[in-house]
Amino acid sequence: MTPFFRRIRRKLADDNQFLKYSRYAIGEIVLVVIGILIALQINNWNKELQNKTLEINTLENLKIDLDLQQEIIQIQLSHESDMLARVDSCLLMINSGIELNSLTKLLDDLSVRQTFVVNRVTFENLGLDGNTTIIQNSELQNEIVSYYQQLDYTMLVINNNNLYRTNIQFGAFVVNNKLGFRLNKDGQLDLTYVISPEQRFTLKKQLDARRYSSKNNWDKCIIQMDKTKLLIQLIDKELEI
Repeated sequence: MTPFFRRIRRKLADDNQFLKYSRYAIGEIVLVVIGILIALQINNWNKELQNKTLEINTLENLKIDLDLQQEIIQIQLSHESDMLARVDSCLLMINSGIELNSLTKLLDDLSVRQTFVVNRVTFENLGLDGNTTIIQNSELQNEIVSYYQQLDYTMLVINNNNLYRTNIQFGAFVVNNKLGFRLNKDGQLDLTYVISPEQRFTLKKQLDARRYSSKNNWDKCIIQMDKTKLLIQLIDKELEI
């Protein structure tokens, strides 16, 4: 068998067939490698395109959430402004003369609260899916996270004020009739009833506390509104790129 293989090797060497086959094999390998690299590059392009599309959709949905959050904040601001005006009307009565019908109506109105709501559907989906990094701009990503942390704090402050100052403190003051209002024989509010100096003092302290609650809520909403507008501007800028 050895002479047989020697003859084949000699023939390949004489005809240069080995070099030809080697070049052909190497060429095939190179083509396969190039094909694999092209396929990988196309796959990367497709992946980048999908990620960019997902990022754009995410930012657009975040903007929709923020637009709605602006409306929620504006409703809260309007409510707190109205409450502050009612408190001021009550305080004016204490100093100028109390009209019982108007006072009782104002006190009932001041017992009402406006619950602050956070609209964070898109942000929560990002967190649950672990896709916060889909937003490529790291500075914008940090701004979004910081915004919702601040928003949660605003909600906590407002709703705590509503619970403890409006419901438990002021609401109980009105419901338990700490001013001693009474009805006449016809079942109507006794307009001849006179509030004592001590009751006036208690009323003023309650109104001051109620005013602090709404003013604090109003201040927090102003800050949150500014942050909301700023984040919308940052998202708009990113979408333009």
